[in-house]
Amino acid sequence: MNECRLCHKQEVELLIDFGKQPIVHNLLEAQNLSYEKYPFKLGVCSSCGFLQLTDCIAPEILYENYFTVSGWKNQPHVQRLIEVTQQMTGLNENSRLLEIGCNDGCFLSSLKEHGINNLIGIEPTKDASKIAIEKGLDIHNIFFTEKTTKEVFEKKSFDVLVTRQVLEHIVDLNDFLQSINFVLKDDGFLVIEIPDSDWNVEYLDYALWEEHVNYFTIHTLKQLLAKHGFSVIHHETTLFSGRALIAIAVKDKTNEASSNRALEFEMMKAMNFKAQWSNFQVQLKQFLSSHNDVMIYGCGARSCNFVNFTGVGDMIECFVDDQKEKQQKYIPGCELKCEPYDPAFAKGHYLLGVNAENEFSVMRKRGFDPSQCSSIAPPSNLIPTFWKEMINA
Repeated sequence: MNECRLCHKQEVELLIDFGKQPIVHNLLEAQNLSYEKYPFKLGVCSSCGFLQLTDCIAPEILYENYFTVSGWKNQPHVQRLIEVTQQMTGLNENSRLLEIGCNDGCFLSSLKEHGINNLIGIEPTKDASKIAIEKGLDIHNIFFTEKTTKEVFEKKSFDVLVTRQVLEHIVDLNDFLQSINFVLKDDGFLVIEIPDSDWNVEYLDYALWEEHVNYFTIHTLKQLLAKHGFSVIHHETTLFSGRALIAIAVKDKTNEASSNRALEFEMMKAMNFKAQWSNFQVQLKQFLSSHNDVMIYGCGARSCNFVNFTGVGDMIECFVDDQKEKQQKYIPGCELKCEPYDPAFAKGHYLLGVNAENEFSVMRKRGFDPSQCSSIAPPSNLIPTFWKEMINA
């Protein structure tokens, strides 16, 4: 068994071995080019219920450049996130705010539009941090570690610390939380946005991502924060890249302990996720065999890994994506080509690999009939009938 990144007990058991897989955002300029593959194994800790990848790719390999910057994504929940942050933390023009993993600075720019100007961002990737700096933002191109934090910032120097869609990427969670504790004031607020991995297990969504080494639920997130002296004062979920979990926490040594009942529930869901995997692959292939000219609309990490993990690449014609940077390139693993949309494709059957919040806008944009579309990105009402039946079972 492996050591758990959350509770550090040697009780992480293997759930699913997806085999060796490539880094899917490293799109290929041509077919048959060589690329590295890495072990992709999902485990669960029987001591705390934490879902996690057991073999992590070095951050220096994954994050030299990011390729898919935040500004490309529709983020309809940002307005609500800023409002609830202001309501719960008192964030105002005098507050000093640090965003860890600010990507291309689109969230910091949104904060500036709301009159919040005392802002600093940290972004380790070269391409995304360059874009943020070009926007005139104060950005440090470093990894957020205890060592670098102490070199750059004074102790307890920020009122609000924001980290959006970052915690799921962090291999050394202890170092990350210790660094947060160092820079955040004792009466400060920690705002976290992460994928809510309850959706993965509830919706049998096997499209995991090599960058997401941690799969948090509110139960396991509270455990991590409690371990480092934080207590959640508010949390909510929203529709974004599946389902996102937003939590606001404060420094508080009196937080509650995890219950055995919550652990049992986490383990039950994880074991069901494991048990359904083989049958899911069989039924997916039966579903695809009933359609001709199947294409995937949306060449994101979720849809690419969905094809690689399930082994259905030979049943797909191509990927289609509106992002010019992805077009005419090939997906490592299945080596399918990513094409721009062509009216000649109009009569095919589309697997929608865009996030659920974007599905109907794509269908309206291209004039697709609902009968020619199926979703592969839960939560969505457009997932195939066999998938719904497996979820309900």
